[in-house]
Parts: sequence; C-alpha cells; structure tokens
Amino acid sequence: MAGVAALSLALRAPRLHPARMKPRLPLCWLILAIAPFVGGQTAAVKPPVADALRFAPAAEVSLQGFVGTRIDQCLQQRVAEQTIDDLVQPFRERRDKTEWRSEFWGKWITSAIEAHRWNHDPKLRAHLARAVSELLATQTPDGYLGAYSPENRLQCWDVWGRKYTLHGLLAWHEMTGDAAALQAACRLADHLLTEVGPGKGNPFRNDMWSGLATSSVIEPMVLLYRRTGETKYLDFARWIVREWTQPHGPDLLGKTLRGQSVFQMFPGPDPTQKGYMAGGRSKAYEMMSCFEGLLELHRVTGVDDYRQAAEKVFANIRDTEITIIGSGSDWERWCDGRRRQTVPWLKGMETCVTVTWIKFAGQLLRLTGDSAYADEIELATYNALLGALSPDGSWWSHHVPLDGKKERAPEQCDMHQNCCVASGPRGLMLLPSLALMDGARGPVVNYYGPMRGRATLPSGQTVELAQATDYPVSGEVRLRVSPERAETFPLQLRIPRWSQHTTVTVNGTAQPGVTAGRYFTLERKWSPGDTVVLTFDVSPRVVPAPGDARFAAIMCGPVVLAHDRQLAGKVGEKASELPALAEKVAVRASAEKPPAGFWLAFDADFGAGATVRLCDFASAGNYWEKGPGYTVWFSRR
Repeated sequence: MAGVAALSLALRAPRLHPARMKPRLPLCWLILAIAPFVGGQTAAVKPPVADALRFAPAAEVSLQGFVGTRIDQCLQQRVAEQTIDDLVQPFRERRDKTEWRSEFWGKWITSAIEAHRWNHDPKLRAHLARAVSELLATQTPDGYLGAYSPENRLQCWDVWGRKYTLHGLLAWHEMTGDAAALQAACRLADHLLTEVGPGKGNPFRNDMWSGLATSSVIEPMVLLYRRTGETKYLDFARWIVREWTQPHGPDLLGKTLRGQSVFQMFPGPDPTQKGYMAGGRSKAYEMMSCFEGLLELHRVTGVDDYRQAAEKVFANIRDTEITIIGSGSDWERWCDGRRRQTVPWLKGMETCVTVTWIKFAGQLLRLTGDSAYADEIELATYNALLGALSPDGSWWSHHVPLDGKKERAPEQCDMHQNCCVASGPRGLMLLPSLALMDGARGPVVNYYGPMRGRATLPSGQTVELAQATDYPVSGEVRLRVSPERAETFPLQLRIPRWSQHTTVTVNGTAQPGVTAGRYFTLERKWSPGDTVVLTFDVSPRVVPAPGDARFAAIMCGPVVLAHDRQLAGKVGEKASELPALAEKVAVRASAEKPPAGFWLAFDADFGAGATVRLCDFASAGNYWEKGPGYTVWFSRR
C-alpha cells in the first residue's frame, strides 16, 4: 500500500539546491545552510555504481493515443481532484492504531509531482505546495511525522507510512529545492533513529507482515543519505539488512541468494480465508519494495549481493508468479500464480502489486540496460495497469481477475481513498519517464505508440523523436529522428521478445541484425527528418496456460484479448459455452464499432467456422460490477 516520484527521484541524479533557512544543530540542516557558500552540491553523494540508462525528463515526452488519453483522464479526474485536507487530517489527529492512513499523502504527492512534470500545470503546483505546507504544520517538536497515537508508535503500518512521507518530502525537494521539506525529512528520519536501531530494539516484531512493510524504509533512507551526505541514514539502512537474519527478521537477502521461491519464503495458512491459495505471509507488494531498497543500497555501496538478490527475485517472480496480464498475487500475497492461472482466485492481481512490479522493473532497467525489463513494463501496462482504471479515470479496481468482473475498490480507513486507488496513478504517471531514456551515448526508445519526445545527446544538442503509429493495433511504427544538426550517435530501439519477425528500415534501407528481446542499435550520422520504420509481428498468438494444457489465451503483440460477454451481446453466455480454441486463430478488427468504454474489438475465428468477438483486456469489464463478466482463458481442442 515507494511512489512513482520515489522511483523517478532515485532515477534522477540527486540535486542539492541552495537552502534558505537558519542553521540548526543536526548536521544535515547545517549542510543545507552553508551550501550556498561551498558550491551548493557538497552534500550530495554520487553513487559509485553507474546506471546504464537515465530518465529523460518527463516534460520532454508527450504520449498521445489511448495511453496518453488514459493518463490525462487519471490526472484530471483523480490526481488533480484530490482533497488535501483528507490526506493531512490523519497526521493532525494522530490516533491510528492499526490503520494505513498515513500512506495516502506520500502516495498521492509522488504521483502528483510526476503529473506536474508531465503537464507543468500551475494549479497543480499550487495544490502540491499546499499539501506540503499543511503536512509540515503537523510535525511534532521531536520530529515525528505520522498518524499513529504515541502509545501505538512503531506498530503495524506506522513505519510504512513514514516511509511514504519521506518519499513525498524528498520528491518535492528534488523538484523545487524547498529546504523546509528536506529539513522535515531529516527530522522525521532522526526521530525514527531514536526509536529503532542498534541497541534500541528490532522494528520487525511490530510489523504484521514479517518485517516486510517496515523494511521498505530502506529505500528513502538511502535516498536521504544521497541528498544530505549524512552517513547515519546509510548506516541505518544497512543495519536493517543485517537485522533480517535475526529472530523475527525476514532474511530476504539470504533466502533469495539461496534460491528460495517467493511463494515459499513465509509459509503458513491464512487465518481468515478458507481455501486460500496464497503463500502465507509472502506479501507481494511490500516484498518488492524491500528489493527496491536493496538496489539503492547497491548503487551507493557497490555490494554485489544486493544487486544479485534483486535480479534473482525478479526472475523468480516473473517465472512463477506473473500471469498472462503482467501482474500477480492473490489477496495481495504471492501464490505460485503463474501455473495456477486457470483455477478460481479469491482476489487476483492487486493494483498495488502491478504498480510496484512496474517500478521494480524500471529500477532494474535503469541499472542494467536490459530491455527484458522494459518488456515486462509494457505487458503490465497494456493489460493489468490500464485494465484497473475506471472508464472515466477517477477510480481504480483493487483487484483485476482473469475471469469474472472488475469491481470498484472499496474505500478504506474511513477515508475517500484506497491503497490501490492511491497507487494506480503512480504507475501511470511514471510511463512518460520510462518511454524514452538516455543511454551513455544516445537515446533509448522503450515505448511504442503515438508520442513525441526530446533527448539530450552527450554533445549537448537535442534530438526530437516523433512516432506516427496506431501500435499495438498494427505493428508499423514510423519514427522520425530530428537532431538540431547532423551528428553521429547511436539510437537504441527496443525489439519486444514476442516479435519474432521484426524489420527495421532507415530512409527506406533495410537494416540487418534485428533480434527479438534485445535493443537494436542504429549508429549512424543522423540528419533532421531521417525516418526509421519498424514493423513488428503483432499477428495473433495462442498462448497455452502454464500447468494446464486444457486452456489457452490469445495475444496480439503485448495485448491480451478477452471475451467480454457484454461486448458479445449475449449477457447470459458463459465461458464454458464458447467454442473450443484451435491451435491457430485468425483475428481481424471488428467491422462493428465497439460500444463506449471499449478500446479495441476483434472478430476471432476459433476454427470450424466459429467466430467469437473479443476485446483488449484493458477494456474488458469496464462496466465494472454491473456487467456480466469476461474471461481470458479458452478451452482448447
């Protein structure tokens, strides 16, 4: 339940802005005060591990088409409409015992900051400024900035909420240079260090998820160290990892390096759900948040075990948990879900898990430059993420099943909020920054769809990149490359692993050596107006269900197709009544325009003359609980 801006903050080089504040005793505040006299950058820490890729500024990327429209809808209907008083009230009351109300401020502001990078709306900036000032007014004299009552501090979600507040304050400081926000972050962190740490007690005993939620504070602590140069924050993050091996600790590093599956890390029956299939207390979203912290530790320490553990756990999740739509979890826990996709789930594919999976993949994409992580982001985006957003962009589904109905996420904690409603925008608002990235020598294109972007070359000149395409409806992408003046540089283009037959031309000349699942590098002297045409293989693929040969799904490019019984016009029709699926399927765009709320509609020839109307998964069930339902799995012949 770390925000988009948290990932974006980690992906951008830390900047220490000159502060305008009176010096205080703690060193990080003193550093801020003297920064104008020593160059303004002395406290920022340059990590020893260099990333392979960097974010291009979100303001330099504009996504259009279906994805861009959905981002704008969510921005206007959800993010910009958030009531600040609702977010800050829990911090004023400080009465929580077991709730997670303190996460909502940090989640909202990190997504709103990314939204502001996208559109530079002055009204949104003013909204953000008020959210920060209102929150800072609630900080206690000893530095506590949370929603828990004094007698319940460190219980349940308290440290988790403080983690999100840290992320929000750091993101705001990174965007504006507001010294008061960084001072508040330091005071928050310093107060936590008086409560837990060496000789002060183990923080995991009070965490209801085996220490996973509390441990996720590693990431913002490392980012705070990078911002201030205060080693105590780094020392605290490393202490948490060491404490993982102690009683009540999750031992995430050791379990992962020993090859243990995430499903098996925290076994045990669920005490509340009969027939529950998840892995005890293997809480998916919180676990991945901890590994994001390990990646930040790797960047500043160079310890290779941290990176290896993150890569290994990502591969394990991908191979054993991620379903056909690019997400996983049942009732928010890992459930060995990849091989169990065709059995009934209680609450499958939590949106918080989807967003964190995208963020985790973004971290590894930046660090390694491996396009396989961008493939995972694309799959999750077009299916699980966009499939969880309401038709008008104002709300989100908590869970997104493979069969059944999408439902409006329930309001939680007596607030007009929900953990997934707060998380969903974080994933959407991150997409522009992931779409186009900067490599060591030139731009890297990860996203295909109608878009315009601008990247800065090592020489200092900019290059504009514009895509004209209806991807993923068809596979042709026309990419216009326009540097300010002719210059030689490499352009890296992601070739999705699902496109086994891809062609690339430059100004009409075919380019050899294109390989699926890797970046294709075009290094040449580029002139304004040069045109690259990529043709991907988006022909329909029959994808057998892992572990269940009786069923298969249909995909076109990155899009999973679904049978929506409302779209089909047969409200009472059940999935079991559909004709069996042949080994090969012919799919064509439907001649009949899909009804409102549906993006794509297809007519699929299942064989033997049986035609079934299908839609993209993101549109399936967009009437939410009011409609008859949908499915992605079809019986095989």
